[in-house]
Amino acid sequence: MRKYCKNCGQKFYPKGWTGYPQTEYAYDFESGTHERAEVLPEQKHFHSLSCMKEWIAKNIEAVDLFLTTMGNDDNNIETNNHN
Repeated sequence: MRKYCKNCGQKFYPKGWTGYPQTEYAYDFESGTHERAEVLPEQKHFHSLSCMKEWIAKNIEAVDLFLTTMGNDDNNIETNNHN
């Protein structure tokens, strides 16, 4: 599948190792388990990390509105600052 970067228009192939955002892995040292946040090829929209960051910076108002309205599903008391 061929796609074009939303920021610069460069052609890339997200089924390969290119494309952002990428699948991320988290390791919990206390339990010794992994957690994987899978990003499907059709959900990758940028050819490089720098293009993704630049696009976010250019569109920060929309990104901020999205993240603000999305809410916080983090139930960890240490990371939540409820004053």
